[in-house]
Amino acid sequence: MPRSLRVTAVPHYLSLIRTGLGLTQEQLAGALSVSRHLVTKIEANQRVLPPAAGLIVAWLAQALPVPGPPVPAAPLVPTHLAPLQARATVVAYETEQLARRLARGQARTARALDWLRAAPKLLATLPPEAERQRLWVAAVTAEAEGALEGDGNPAQHRLLAARLAGLRAEATALAAYLAEVPGV
Repeated sequence: MPRSLRVTAVPHYLSLIRTGLGLTQEQLAGALSVSRHLVTKIEANQRVLPPAAGLIVAWLAQALPVPGPPVPAAPLVPTHLAPLQARATVVAYETEQLARRLARGQARTARALDWLRAAPKLLATLPPEAERQRLWVAAVTAEAEGALEGDGNPAQHRLLAARLAGLRAEATALAAYLAEVPGV
């Protein structure tokens, strides 16, 4: 049985012109002296553009930006900095907390692994009658194995490190944005 071909819809030229100029369907309809509903139908390839609107579309199309690199962001002014400064403060706090959590988890893992390497050696050197020490080694070994779960898990460390890297990158970007405004 042959498979049906799936054809991807190509945006209607009117939609490309409208979005390229940053217009809403309502605004474009006003320029063309047609209803917004008709613009919607034309963009969906369900209706055709009235011939009288052709000249207006050509006039609008000439104002389309030339394809090229993206337009740079609008410059920042001091009155618009509050959200960036607030986020920078939150990011700094979260970075500090996450770095501490990661350091604690890594230290916990290191202690647990040190113990798990040492325990077999200790058990090998115990005399057969040292039952109390064997129980103690077993209890500490169980604690060490439990320490490798949660924040002690090396996979969890990598997740925390990834989050930390993301926060640090965000902090760097925010600092660069804030540096764009002189006197801040």
